[in-house]
Amino acid sequence: MGADAEVWLFDYERYRDEIVPALVDLLRGDVADWLGEIFRRAESQGGWGYDAGWLRMAQLARERPADPGHLGDDLRCLGETPAPQLPRRFVACSHGAGCFFHDNDAGGPEGFNALHEALVSTRCLSSSRFVGRTVSPDFYRPLLERWGVPDDDPVRGLLDALGARGAIVGYQWEASSGTLGWLTGAETRDLAERLDRLDLPRYEPTFAAMAELHTRSLNSHGTAEDWEALSLSFVRTTAGIAAERGLGVLWGNDVTPGLWADQGLGFHYGSPWIAAARARDGGSL
Repeated sequence: MGADAEVWLFDYERYRDEIVPALVDLLRGDVADWLGEIFRRAESQGGWGYDAGWLRMAQLARERPADPGHLGDDLRCLGETPAPQLPRRFVACSHGAGCFFHDNDAGGPEGFNALHEALVSTRCLSSSRFVGRTVSPDFYRPLLERWGVPDDDPVRGLLDALGARGAIVGYQWEASSGTLGWLTGAETRDLAERLDRLDLPRYEPTFAAMAELHTRSLNSHGTAEDWEALSLSFVRTTAGIAAERGLGVLWGNDVTPGLWADQGLGFHYGSPWIAAARARDGGSL
């Protein structure tokens, strides 16, 4: 089926301060009041909707609390970077059978990761730029090889993080979709500055300019190498815009805030900075 890959402006600080603590508590069996309200307001589908599924997932967490010690303090995967990053593969934690993250038959990890995407999508994302179809950041490895970027160059590590931090929390149960990874605000600025040193296409650093260049590329019948460079320039430009606004970036494949609004979570679009960012970027999503 495939998935649209997009790099999003990501409110990493809100994610750390609001979403991560609630999800860590949930893994230990405690449901915050505001999460309980989300469960109640999710769309009902006769026992198969998220209103019921998330309640079952919370009950599983109470019966089988997870130790998030194998995750970073922002729920990132601490294991080795999957190679290749697509197709997605479930990365198990280190606790073995019986852990919350191992028993998907009971709906634990699948429900948890769906909730993670729902909360991130509706509370922490604003504008985005399409960068390819069914791709991950390792799409750029051949380009970096051709340009002689050393294996130990930090730009490679930053791109790997953007494609792998979601390997446990972020993974969705389809081979190419989900939150692949994210960067902090400082890392986002570092990535933008390092990519700016490469011989990538130059243009006005706006979402409108990137959209116009993408349209031109579709009509120009350029080479695969041309698209690799243009796509990576979109990562650079989006990271630069994010850095100017004190934000991070997130790589999502078919991560769609509107989908979660349809699940009854639309009332979470209340963040003033999200509304302002969308207006500033011409409503870009």
